[in-house]
Amino acid sequence: MQLLNFRKETSERSDADNWAKILLKTDTSFFYEGIEGCNQNAENQTTHLFERAQVDINFDGEKNKENVLASIISLESEDGLQRKINFANAFGLPLSYVLHNDESGYVFVLEFRDTADVEIVRAFGSYQAFGQYLAQIKGWKSTKKFREYDDLPLIDKVLRRCGTPWPTNIDCFCSDSEGNPIAIIEYQNAKAIGVLQHSNNDYFLCKQKSTINTERGSKVVYHDDIRRWTSQEILRVQSGLPLVVITWSQKEPNFQLKEVEKITFPDFEMENQVGRWKRMSQYKEDLHRFSLDPTGTDFQVICNRRSLSFAKEANMIKEKKHKAPLTLRDKTFPHIYWKRKAIVSDSKDSLGSLFLRWYSGD
Repeated sequence: MQLLNFRKETSERSDADNWAKILLKTDTSFFYEGIEGCNQNAENQTTHLFERAQVDINFDGEKNKENVLASIISLESEDGLQRKINFANAFGLPLSYVLHNDESGYVFVLEFRDTADVEIVRAFGSYQAFGQYLAQIKGWKSTKKFREYDDLPLIDKVLRRCGTPWPTNIDCFCSDSEGNPIAIIEYQNAKAIGVLQHSNNDYFLCKQKSTINTERGSKVVYHDDIRRWTSQEILRVQSGLPLVVITWSQKEPNFQLKEVEKITFPDFEMENQVGRWKRMSQYKEDLHRFSLDPTGTDFQVICNRRSLSFAKEANMIKEKKHKAPLTLRDKTFPHIYWKRKAIVSDSKDSLGSLFLRWYSGD
């Protein structure tokens, strides 16, 4: 069996309008790349960082590891592949590389620890079987429905139908001239509310809510970013890399550049099965009231609750529980805490120089 005609394929939508990402690439000497898939399990541990490519298969050909290695290097470039390996190493992981073939459904999972060698560590006879593997390493299987797009790659369509979607990507990481990772970057488009008015903590603390109709009547839904920020904080803590947030909009020359110091999350005590959904809903309602009007009374209600944060111990991510009273001083109050923050209006061309000053190491 010979693998040939390696080519990139992605489920991500185009970010061609992201002027912030474009300016960083043109105005600094750093390298900016993404990771196609990042798996985090039920124990809050990043377990795999995936790249992928579709391949053709010649079943009459001979397997040749050197040809596979050369094909991946040709696809990624040797320096680019090494930067992704270095990024994975920050998590104590190899870089996993998935090769898949639509006609047969075959999937091969390879591992890189350097650019000189690669090993096939898993092989699957169908996309469905590969999806079961993804569910296994994640620790659960999704029951929600996923949006279908006609232009999605076939593997993504099959995995979504099976409830085992391809893991979420890492939008961007930044490497220095030596190929060493120096930051994880999260881009946020503020076109709905405006860059200068945008607050991450508003969304984090359930400021938005709506009412939907269900078979059991109307239901209040709180719109929060808690799950997304949980994933980002795990990346920051596990890798030890700075987590940088860049807020931008296609229609504005304004931006926000922020670095996370720590994120403290509301503790919904989900391990306690009795009344957990009601308990979570009430906590979110308290957060919602506080975000709308952070008065002393609403603030104190949350201070009397519980929170949690993450720490790295023996190369594992551990939850740290915080009991009342929660305080902003001790950073135990649910909040995204910033190490540094810049809000810049009418000067988008200064983004690159500001980022360079923050992370050049000079």
